[in-house]
Amino acid sequence: MESWLNELTVQLCFSPNTISAYGRDLLDFKNFLAMHNGEEPSLGILRNLKISDFRSWFSHRVSRGLTARSNVRALSAMKSFFNHLARRDLIDLKTINSVRRPKLSVLLPKPISEDVIMRFLDLKYFFDQDPNWVTRRDRALYTLLYCTGLRINEALNIKTNDLDREIRILGKGKKDRIAVLLPLALDRIHDYISACPHDLYGGFLFVGIRGKRLHASYVDNRLQKLRLLHNLPNHASAHAFRHSFATHLIQHGADLRSVQELLGHESVSSTQIYVDVDDYSLLKVYQKTHPLAKRSR
Repeated sequence: MESWLNELTVQLCFSPNTISAYGRDLLDFKNFLAMHNGEEPSLGILRNLKISDFRSWFSHRVSRGLTARSNVRALSAMKSFFNHLARRDLIDLKTINSVRRPKLSVLLPKPISEDVIMRFLDLKYFFDQDPNWVTRRDRALYTLLYCTGLRINEALNIKTNDLDREIRILGKGKKDRIAVLLPLALDRIHDYISACPHDLYGGFLFVGIRGKRLHASYVDNRLQKLRLLHNLPNHASAHAFRHSFATHLIQHGADLRSVQELLGHESVSSTQIYVDVDDYSLLKVYQKTHPLAKRSR
């Protein structure tokens, strides 16, 4: 297990979140096998696994409330681990390769509407008890997320000294891409920097009250509270700004390949889902506004 996790980290450059999730999935499988067979797993047990053993594991996970999406990731983790063993001639892949991927319903990303985002970004304050510089910080961060489509951790990892019209971003899988900052985003960031009581140069751009780097959980926790205060949709989160960025670009005519590059997606199929969102929105408008839609069957 340690050798495999090290391979994911050093050679394959998986993200820390993926490595953590894969590690949990393998540990879950190990614990299940111990319960299922009444003994600690060994290479001998792994070599003799049947498809039914994997199905039992998936059923056990579902009974604990885990979703099909979680099982898809867990199977991916198992295949990665078994391939690691196979490359060392410790096991064959016949059984694991015969395990079918759990059926997964396609969940369309939920963007925030343009008018709601524009109104939100121009609020005089988000929390009335916040110091002025915190309001400017949050406005700069939300504007940055919406105008670049950055993942929240990508935004929070920006160093002040790297700030420019174009910023090199280290994304998932340690892949580089360029994020272009619109003038409004740059203006709001500089407005925040000028008001911030902490020395930001040489360190992270977005900091908390004590001058330490902000964490994604803190940002989403604040947004969760802001939903009620400012009538935001229930799905409003830091990642929803990324969904909104991509969806609104496509709705205004951006081509799929350009949006793929801006988002840092390795495959265009990952970006295609935003076209599906646009098609779904168009269908809802059609069904709501066409004269025949108002007539009963």
